[in-house]
Amino acid sequence: MRVVLKENHSAPVSAFQVWVKAGSADENPGEAGISHLIEHMLFKGTDKRRPGEIARDIEGYGGHINAYTGYDYTVYHVEIASRYQEQGLSVLADAVQHPRFDAQELAREKEVVIEEIKMGEDDPERALHRALFKTSFQRHPYGRPVIGYADSVRGISRKAIVDYYRQWYCPKNMVFVGVGDFKAPELLARVKAFFTTSSRSLPVRQRVAEPSQNAFRPLVMQQEVKERYFALGFHIPGVRAEDTYALDLLAACLGQGDSSLLAQELRLKRGWVSSVYASAFTPRDPGLFVIGGSFQPGTVRQGIAEISAVLARIKGEGIKEADLRKARVMVETAFTYDRETVEGEAGKLGWFETVMGDATKEQAYLEGIARVGAAKIQEVAAKYLRPENLTLCLLIPKAAGEEVEARALPSWVGGITAISPSDNEPKGIRKAVLENGITVLLKEDHSVPVAGIAAVFLGGVRFEKEKEAGITRFLAEMMTKGTASFNAVQFAQEVDSLGATLEAFSGRNSFGVQAKGLSKDFPQLVRLLGEVVATPAFPAHELERVRDEILAAQREERDSMVAWTMQLLRETLYKRHPYHLNVLGEEKTIRHIGRRDLIQYYKHYALPQNMVVAISGDVSWEEAFASLQTALGGMREGHFSPPPIPQESRGGTARGKSKREEMTQGKEQVHLALGFLGTTLRDQDRFPLEVLEAAIGGQGGRFFTQLRDKEGLAYVTAFFVRADLDPGYLGVYVATSPAKVEQALQGMERIIKEVRDQGISQEELDRAKASLIGNYEIGHQSPLAMASTMAFDERYGLGGDFYQQYPRAIEHVTVEDVLRVARKYLTLDSSSMVVVRPARP
Repeated sequence: MRVVLKENHSAPVSAFQVWVKAGSADENPGEAGISHLIEHMLFKGTDKRRPGEIARDIEGYGGHINAYTGYDYTVYHVEIASRYQEQGLSVLADAVQHPRFDAQELAREKEVVIEEIKMGEDDPERALHRALFKTSFQRHPYGRPVIGYADSVRGISRKAIVDYYRQWYCPKNMVFVGVGDFKAPELLARVKAFFTTSSRSLPVRQRVAEPSQNAFRPLVMQQEVKERYFALGFHIPGVRAEDTYALDLLAACLGQGDSSLLAQELRLKRGWVSSVYASAFTPRDPGLFVIGGSFQPGTVRQGIAEISAVLARIKGEGIKEADLRKARVMVETAFTYDRETVEGEAGKLGWFETVMGDATKEQAYLEGIARVGAAKIQEVAAKYLRPENLTLCLLIPKAAGEEVEARALPSWVGGITAISPSDNEPKGIRKAVLENGITVLLKEDHSVPVAGIAAVFLGGVRFEKEKEAGITRFLAEMMTKGTASFNAVQFAQEVDSLGATLEAFSGRNSFGVQAKGLSKDFPQLVRLLGEVVATPAFPAHELERVRDEILAAQREERDSMVAWTMQLLRETLYKRHPYHLNVLGEEKTIRHIGRRDLIQYYKHYALPQNMVVAISGDVSWEEAFASLQTALGGMREGHFSPPPIPQESRGGTARGKSKREEMTQGKEQVHLALGFLGTTLRDQDRFPLEVLEAAIGGQGGRFFTQLRDKEGLAYVTAFFVRADLDPGYLGVYVATSPAKVEQALQGMERIIKEVRDQGISQEELDRAKASLIGNYEIGHQSPLAMASTMAFDERYGLGGDFYQQYPRAIEHVTVEDVLRVARKYLTLDSSSMVVVRPARP
């Protein structure tokens, strides 16, 4: 086994990963999905641990254990507080080396995977991805979905599982990666102790090569969706080819960032797409250059034609040096951002070691990126972006007026050929108030040359009225679409040229702006944030484009059954409070909101007295304060006056039970949500409720182990707790097959009653508290995550240093506390149930 270790002492966290050099591309056609099924089965018990105990043991220490399967590898990963790294290493080694593959567990897990397959079939973007790869790769195994097919999964025997495991899961075919707060020599000794050696030879890898594609391949699918999804795929070489560097930069120029070429032409200038992206998929074998996204209604033909025209211009004229410089910065900063968390850094090292054969090749990759010139990008565009090398897939609504004939597509893409061619300890928080009333917080951390900034205002859905639902989201989207100094394209170019991210957000309780960039660019980043916050222009010509994008987001939410089910639950739980409103608003309200409404809302709530700015990262107090004073010190003052907010009546059983059923077209699963009114962020009940969530949720919790593992009723189960500024909500979500609905409903209520009557055990309590505290440490590694937490907590009245108090509050929770809140809030007599079923044909 190859071992890659890297010490990182910036946070008390360690990440351990085992990479197996085998994925779905190494399967025989008749056993499609076996790699993914084995990934599931490795969590279903060893000689030492029963089913569910692997996840439970890790979560009990506040860590996370999970796995994923790709075409070329399968990865098992643990992230855990470094104080528990011995335990994390022990569990990971046991799971990977000693799976039992119990026959009964295998039968149950097959049903779980089949539910996962059905869930993927209900997701339009996944369905489009599968279709693109199936059509592009007609012989190579990349054309099969990693997860397999329902029939192939059903047919996999225990013997096939054991044979495949023995063939591929040998030490010589595995890589161990460790990054984090440890001493490498000591960890290496523990790895040698936990992992056995073997003289077994490496397995022989046999894959069918994909013949060259010599003709355009179109595919049009119509389903019960709301959006018009598209994907173009061009065959390109694998990751070890010299052209990879230029292809990665070409993808960044075309479709990464709001100022990318396709974003400018299709979204900002013409408003034809809701989203657009480009990426170079370069695995071990030849891959695909993908351009995808979703079109606005009535723009499919002209959108495809414009994409073809942009590609033709690049092939004929090349790209500008400014676009190339920006692309280089974006690629290079992405590598820096991966170092923000130990898990991200471990994943990068594991990929380079497993796929490239050398974990140290990251620097060679960056040097390769630096060597690429504009002429090379023009060369690879001409070489690979050819119509005869193209597969184009469309997924459009099954509705009148939406029809597209596949035979028409060749003329739409004909334009492509029109032109040929340190280890530093972070300091504590400092706090000040600018003269105009803006609260400023700073937490210095010089371990990574990155800074995160978060600016937060009270607002969001909580301040909205029925007739203006969605106005906060509209406002947030418009804030970056033009300022006093920049139009939308210029602003996006400024951000992208720094390799930074800057986005406005809105939610249930607040809105604001978040930004992240390299610390050397901090003054410029603050200047850009100041432009958005203090001088947004709300240009009229951008208004309709943003309106269309929000309407598209509403349609996409309707395509996502999880998101739609949870929105229906909120509408059922809240009768008076604005929390029943959708963050995205309704179609009629978004169509009605105008520029004057946005300006009025902005003037009412975007005030210095209502604003907190928090900064975390590689920045000094003097630099931070001076930059903020320059960027925001002149922001207009005003009296902040929050609106009256109607509250829900609690009244126990007086609320009564409510149930809402909805039908949806073209879906396979039934989505169930059982909800209860909850508590607030400032109420002490939130802490035992969060402990309850950690105890009975997750892979080691009762809903997962009973409804999924033991009874095979669902692939996805979730117990959730949401505390807000006003009472939030909690509940259970399950996705299941129509034939299993009644069993699933009974199981949900059975577990709720069990918890309400008996509470949780001391073992569950200890595991949950360790999980929450460990997860908290893991979740605050990056500067932007820390800045956001500080800003939200300060503005919500908890204090910017609440992150230091939270672990102590969790530690003080008792079994009695959890039982008390379970009986207080889990009242079935005043619950709300939502059932979203497939419509009967």
